[in-house]
Amino acid sequence: MKSFLQKLFRRPEFLFRPTQLFRRILWEIKRPKKKVALKLPWGLTMNVSPEDRIGASIIKTGTYDTAILECLYRLTDHGETCLDIGANFGLMSGILARASGPRGKVIAFEAHPEIAKELGKITEEWKSNHQIASIQIENAAVSDQNGEAELTIPESFHSNMGSAKLAERNSKLSFGKSLKIRTVQLDHYFEQSKESIGTCKIDIEGHEKSALHGAKKILKEQRIRDIIYEDHSGYPSEVGTFLESFGYEIFLIRKGLFKPLLMNPGTIPYELPNYLATLSPQRAKGRISSIGYKILRKI
Repeated sequence: MKSFLQKLFRRPEFLFRPTQLFRRILWEIKRPKKKVALKLPWGLTMNVSPEDRIGASIIKTGTYDTAILECLYRLTDHGETCLDIGANFGLMSGILARASGPRGKVIAFEAHPEIAKELGKITEEWKSNHQIASIQIENAAVSDQNGEAELTIPESFHSNMGSAKLAERNSKLSFGKSLKIRTVQLDHYFEQSKESIGTCKIDIEGHEKSALHGAKKILKEQRIRDIIYEDHSGYPSEVGTFLESFGYEIFLIRKGLFKPLLMNPGTIPYELPNYLATLSPQRAKGRISSIGYKILRKI
């Protein structure tokens, strides 16, 4: 019990939104067995499953990956185009849409057809909120070429619906199931467009390198200012080195009690690391410098 209480008071989710404590304690007393409709701190509503890792976190704390959500919100300007690559059920698409506002646009890429369909239902309900950007859903995986690929579905998928990933080419399926899905290359996707992208979040279970290799042209043209990405390899890595070759500066993102922290990328992480690659490091540091978590209050 002592350990549980210590964890509670180390979390910004409860410090800046103390009413969430009641929901967290209620989880310990009686966990819900069915999907729950919850209003997120920034005003959008989602149906979440207590069986899913992300859904359980939202029920308990009101968010998931709080520091990442806060960085996305702070780094995005009104009216910008944003990318959510590996959108899952749209938690981060929603915060990007809230940050970029009604003149902005979010393009959400989700490879799993059932999740993409559910994401479509959620974003359709959000259309009544006229303070957010339009969200365009692409049921496809971002990779280094256009075509098709096998999406592998692990046996633990029911408890972590963000765990499906693209199978490596010419590899044999060794576990779970698989689905044939469409792949898109970002350079081809934006070939007829000159628009710039403010913020891009990419979390695709180790396929980040291939996805970014498919964006060489727009990276060279410096058309994506800020990229937040998960990297299982830490730093330095092939992904980080690739982005640095295009002029990006890398920071490790860590959740501090009073605000997100942008740290030296070589800092040893204490959880699966997420990084910010930015073409505007001074702007990023300035945006993240102030105390507080804006996403934990109504925005």
